[in-house]
Amino acid sequence: MQYQTLTKISGEPTHTSMKRLEKELAANLIAVDCPWGNGHGYLGELLPVALYTARYGAPYTPPAAPPPAYPVIPPGTTTTGREALKAQNEEDQKHWQTMIHVRRIAVNLASDAIEDIYYAELDDPIEGLNAVEIQDLIDHIKDRYCHIDQSDLDANLDKFNQGIDPSVPLIAYIRKQEDCQEFANDGHVQISEETMVTTGTKHALQCGAFTDAWREWNRVPRANRTWLAWKTHWTRAFEEQRTIQRLTGGEFSANSMTQNDNELANQMVASLDNLALAAVQKNETLEQLIKINEMKEMTLKSLMSQLAAEKETSSKLLAILSKAGLKAGGNNSYGGGSGNASKYDPNGYCWSHGYKVTKNHTSKTCKTRKDGHKEEATRANTMGGSKDNINWKPQA
Repeated sequence: MQYQTLTKISGEPTHTSMKRLEKELAANLIAVDCPWGNGHGYLGELLPVALYTARYGAPYTPPAAPPPAYPVIPPGTTTTGREALKAQNEEDQKHWQTMIHVRRIAVNLASDAIEDIYYAELDDPIEGLNAVEIQDLIDHIKDRYCHIDQSDLDANLDKFNQGIDPSVPLIAYIRKQEDCQEFANDGHVQISEETMVTTGTKHALQCGAFTDAWREWNRVPRANRTWLAWKTHWTRAFEEQRTIQRLTGGEFSANSMTQNDNELANQMVASLDNLALAAVQKNETLEQLIKINEMKEMTLKSLMSQLAAEKETSSKLLAILSKAGLKAGGNNSYGGGSGNASKYDPNGYCWSHGYKVTKNHTSKTCKTRKDGHKEEATRANTMGGSKDNINWKPQA
């Protein structure tokens, strides 16, 4: 690995210092041979999946589990076949162990470069950072300390929309666009692969003399117009145009186009602008819908909280009424008041509620008993029970 130690970050990490750390770490990861790294070593351990796939045309696909300790050899396999399976298993074991070591080295290098107070939340008292992957560590630091505000995102978008300088190799523009995409991703406002391709095509057309290259690009099936394919196609187109300009002694600029070419290019650029505008409007509509749904959810949660509070209040009131020997929502069936005498038992009695009780309400059937309640108590033998309404008599 090129960097045995990464550049130390003194104090609170910033976006700039973290990008330098990532660049050094990426150089180390690329340097280690990896069978599933698409020629870029273990860089997939560091880059988000979407960015890696768009940039290199294929996903980073490490195995999810280690290979078996011994190869599975089907019955009837020849000696040569068995040896080949054993050799392959040994190779798989080696690559798996290498990946495990690379993952731990990446985390150790990054954590050594950052003061431990800034990743203390991830640092388990027993396991340390053993269960932490490098992307988790980097994302944690960025989310906590490398704040990207709206002005930073606006400036990044302005940079992203700056066109191509045809006087320098196209790789300078490609690196700029990919850096802007990474910055936007860090700010949780992604620049999609489609936007990369559409914007790049517009900028290429603005350089002039590329209508033929555009026609060729436009014949590519839409599903195949990836960012990787764009880089390959337009790098070749710019190199060919630069060669033509050297051979003819001309200048590489929009002035080299004919009037017809210029009009066609302007039309195509306007068309691409319309596509980009439609994409922006679609995103804005989606964001509005998301905000409306969020407001609905907040209102629903508020109403649910109010309902729960009202239920709790009602429960407390019912408990108070129950303690007082009352039934909510109606006349007292065993207390004072005139009421309807026909529903009361003139010979009834309840130890807890006294002499005025409804029919079928006795000391034995009482549902709301007071402390010390005696089921055997009757009007003839109150057993020291309640004297409520002792003088009550049913109306004639």
